[in-house]
Amino acid sequence: MVVINSSFIGDFKLGDNMVFNLSVLKTLYDLRSAATQNQRANLRKPIIIMNVSIIEAVLFDLHNRIKTFTREGVANISDAVMNYIRLKKTDELEKYIASAQKHDLFEAQDVDFYNELHELRKLRNRVHIQNTKRHFEADDVVAFSEERLVLSERALEFVMRAMARKYARPAYNFVANFDLPWNAYFEPV
Repeated sequence: MVVINSSFIGDFKLGDNMVFNLSVLKTLYDLRSAATQNQRANLRKPIIIMNVSIIEAVLFDLHNRIKTFTREGVANISDAVMNYIRLKKTDELEKYIASAQKHDLFEAQDVDFYNELHELRKLRNRVHIQNTKRHFEADDVVAFSEERLVLSERALEFVMRAMARKYARPAYNFVANFDLPWNAYFEPV
């Protein structure tokens, strides 16, 4: 299990809801560990959707902090970047990712990181069973693959670790730590 300090959260109720959704994920992972191979495949879609939804909540919170925490500010983000973000209407995952990429908010050494976030965003939108945009394979069981499950885990862990490292709030920690229900992909810093 991976434990991430939650001190980067600005909206405490959102943070509490993230903790709750991570506890739901823990339940799904517990079920997966005792499941048959077919049952494990069945659990990939809800797990991926939740992982990516939590990434969206983290990005929402960061952008909300930048826009509304004008007195406190956000550590490690220049005034120019904060002013730019404050002027933009950002209200959906695609725009949050584009903003994070434009300003490299996660200092991703891997150029593909933001492309992977966009891939996960499109996959998360496959919650709509009809798949009108024809993203990924036609069969959900194929589109929500084990490889993409791992990608969603790695992305969520990377985003949360970066947030805790770079954007912690001064002396605030009113939300329980975030427990990710898998073995660490990255070393704590």
